[in-house]
Amino acid sequence: MSTTPRVRTATDADVPALKSVIAEAFMADPIADWIFRDEARRYAEHLVFFGAFVDLALAGGQAHTVDGHKGLTLWLDVDVDAAQPDDGGMGAAFEAGLDPETLKRVGVLDDLMTAGHPHDRSHAYLPFIAVHPDHQGTGVGSVLLKHRLAELDATGTPAYLEASTLRNAALYERLGFQRLDTTIDLPEGGPSLYPMWRDPR
Repeated sequence: MSTTPRVRTATDADVPALKSVIAEAFMADPIADWIFRDEARRYAEHLVFFGAFVDLALAGGQAHTVDGHKGLTLWLDVDVDAAQPDDGGMGAAFEAGLDPETLKRVGVLDDLMTAGHPHDRSHAYLPFIAVHPDHQGTGVGSVLLKHRLAELDATGTPAYLEASTLRNAALYERLGFQRLDTTIDLPEGGPSLYPMWRDPR
């Protein structure tokens, strides 16, 4: 008999496990394929890159996980009327832990994503949802998303994300997200990101 995973707010004690899970989860992601070209360094660079977002979400946003650390979501609050927040040390972490070529590609992605991000309305931003490869397709991601979306609906807060594949976009559409009219297209024939917005229900 299957049981629904229990979603809970992550704590500092969860950080090592969450960084490992998110690093593993994106090993087959097309956007990560474009950024992290050196296979020998890829997992270590994933720990640096995605791990910095885990730290950022715990410090100034929200991070949720389930029992057994099968997956996680990272949420950041975007207040369009507030001063631009600092990066929580992400830039320094990237410079210290990423190969120069990887760092350049991260900069290209960041510029494109920043330009495509909605700036006219405050919202909750989901930079990453990750499910460990051993548990993908089991509903963990949906449970994690539904948990946070219920909270956002209760407060009348919209949400924004960028889907890295059309398959992922279809999942988000089932949960109330709608694709925006534009895509974020990486250069050199790279893959696209699909910006999506969800108004509260």
